[in-house]
Amino acid sequence: MTDTIRLGKLEAARRQLSAAIRIIFQGGDPVVAHTLVGAASNILTDLVEQEVPHKSWDAFAQSANSLTPKAYFNLMRDAQNFLKHAKGDPDRELELNPTDTESLAFFAVMNLGEILNHRKLGQLSMEESVFQLWHIACYAPELEGADDPFKSALEVFGDLRGRARVEQLSAGKRALEEHA
Repeated sequence: MTDTIRLGKLEAARRQLSAAIRIIFQGGDPVVAHTLVGAASNILTDLVEQEVPHKSWDAFAQSANSLTPKAYFNLMRDAQNFLKHAKGDPDRELELNPTDTESLAFFAVMNLGEILNHRKLGQLSMEESVFQLWHIACYAPELEGADDPFKSALEVFGDLRGRARVEQLSAGKRALEEHA
């Protein structure tokens, strides 16, 4: 008998994302969380661009911020590239902001939702859904009187914008535990 695991790209990305979400909400190592989110994000970006490019959240962000694809990916993948390569910059140091990891994870979850819709594979997992709503409750520019998913985020978490990070993470962890 072998311990070999057989999985496709989508399952690999979902497993990486799931582990990263738990690490984020538990206040775990942000470097590990970012490494996992980055790997999942790469796979999900590739899949959404191949299957439903008009639904890519990366393309949406590029357009909304007037960035070329190269400028966008240089910005979004800087920390990720730092964490996996040393060629050309072995002495470089990085200031890793955990909110950057959360933004990357949010875009990965949004791209995942588009892939699941396209493939007719059902809904986001509980972890993915909780993270999506949590991120909206923490960072959305407007929540009051909004429609779904903003309304759902308010119902589950309340308005977490401006709250202390420890309080935000605690709310995410609590919601995940309640719905597990």
